[in-house]
Amino acid sequence: MKSLLPVILAAASLAATAAESPEDFAFAVPIEGLGADALHRVAIPQAVYEAAAFADLRDLRVFNGAGEVVPYAFRPVERASEKPAPVALPIFPLRGPPDARSDELDLNFDKSGGRVSVRLRSREVKAGPQALLGYLIDASLLKTPLNGIEVNWGRAAADGLVTVRLEAGDDLKHWTILAADAPLGALAHAGRRLERKAIEFRSLKAKYLRLMWADPAQAIELKAIAGLSPERHAQPERSWKEVVATPDAGKPGEYLADFGGRFPLDRLALRLPQENTIVPVRLLSRARPEDGWTPVTHAVAYRLNQDGRELVSPDIALGVNSHRYWLLRVDPAAGGIGSGSLLVKAGWTPREIVFTARGSGPFRLAYGSSKAQAGSLRIDTLVPGWRTDQEPQMSVASTGATQTLAGDAAARPRADLKKWGLWSALLAGVVVLAWMAWRLSKQMQGPDTK
Repeated sequence: MKSLLPVILAAASLAATAAESPEDFAFAVPIEGLGADALHRVAIPQAVYEAAAFADLRDLRVFNGAGEVVPYAFRPVERASEKPAPVALPIFPLRGPPDARSDELDLNFDKSGGRVSVRLRSREVKAGPQALLGYLIDASLLKTPLNGIEVNWGRAAADGLVTVRLEAGDDLKHWTILAADAPLGALAHAGRRLERKAIEFRSLKAKYLRLMWADPAQAIELKAIAGLSPERHAQPERSWKEVVATPDAGKPGEYLADFGGRFPLDRLALRLPQENTIVPVRLLSRARPEDGWTPVTHAVAYRLNQDGRELVSPDIALGVNSHRYWLLRVDPAAGGIGSGSLLVKAGWTPREIVFTARGSGPFRLAYGSSKAQAGSLRIDTLVPGWRTDQEPQMSVASTGATQTLAGDAAARPRADLKKWGLWSALLAGVVVLAWMAWRLSKQMQGPDTK
C-alpha cells in the first residue's frame, strides 16, 4: 500500500511543459518593414481574429528567425481627442444700484432690426450712482455645450483676485448656479504674475450665462468673454467586414450572420435591400453554435430616398462584443425588409502589439494554438515608464500574407491531458483511501467468535 503513495503524488504533481515553437501554431503572418529601433509596433490583421483559438488573443506569439519567442505586449487602445478653439460670445454689461441683489433684478433681452439691447430694472428703485454688477453672456447661437468661460480684460491689467458668481438660464428669469465663489483677476509678486481668467463648470447647453461680481466695488471691466467647449473624441479608424445575413429557415423575420472570427466588434451597420424601408431590429449574439442567444441591443434600420438623396440608418454602437454568430430579428408586422439580401457590416478597432526585435529576422506573428497560455507582458513591463501621451520611438511595421504552419488542427479545442491526469490521480487517491478505510475497519472487528 505504501508503494502506491509515491505514484499518486507523482501523478498529481505532473506539470512538465515544452518550449513553444512555430509548429505549435496554426498560422503565421510575416512582420515586414522593420526599422532599426529596438521597439516595433504592428496592427493585428483580420486573419488573426478569424483563426485565433481564444477571443482574448492569448495564443499570439512573435517568433524571430531562429524560432525563439520574443517579448511583446498589447498597445493600449487610444481615443484621439481635440480641444475646440474658444468661441467669442456677445456680452452686455449689467449696471444698477451697488447694493442690489441678483434676485431683485429683472432682465429683458431684445433682438430686433439687427440690434440687440438688454434692459435691467431693479424691483426696488434706488437713487444714486450705478455700478457694474456683472455681465450677461449670450450663448443662444451655440450648437455645442460649454464647460467653461474665459474672460479678457484687455490691456488694463487686473490687480488682485475678486470673487464672482456664474449662473446659467434659458429665460432670463430662472437661473442655476454653476460657480458660487469663483476667483478672477491677477496677482504679481517678485517679478512673477499669476492670472486667473477661466471658470470651469459641468458641461451643459444654456442660452444665457450671467456673471455677477460678489462686490461691485471690485468689478473688473471686461473686453470680451469666450466660451470653452469640452474635448471632442474623434472616432478611431475601424476595420470592417461585410457578410450576407441568411434567413433562418422556418422562422420568418429572423436572419443569421456569421462573421467567421472573434472580432472585438463595437459597431454594426445594416444595409437594407430595398429603398423606402423602415423596420425595427433586435440584435442577439453567441460565441458558439451550441450556445443560447444573448440579447445585445435593438435599433431601427431604414433606407429612404428623400429629395434625390439616400438616407440610411447610422451605425449601431455596441459594447465590445467578440461573439462570432449574430441573429437579427426583424418585426414582420412592420413589413419586413422586402426582397433581396440583407447586408451586415461589422466594425472594430484593430489592436496593436509592441515587441522587441531580439535576435535576427525574419520575424513572424504566429497564432492559433488551443494549448497556448497567455504570453503577453504588461506594456509598462515591456517598456518601463510607458506613457500613452509620450510613447518612446518605435518603428511601425506591417504584416504580409498568411503562412500555414500546423494548420486548423492546432487551433481546435483538444482534451486537456494535464487536467484529466490530475482528476484521475485524485480519483485514484479517493479509491485507495476508501479501500484502506475498509481494510482498517475489518481489522478492528477482529475474528468472528461463535
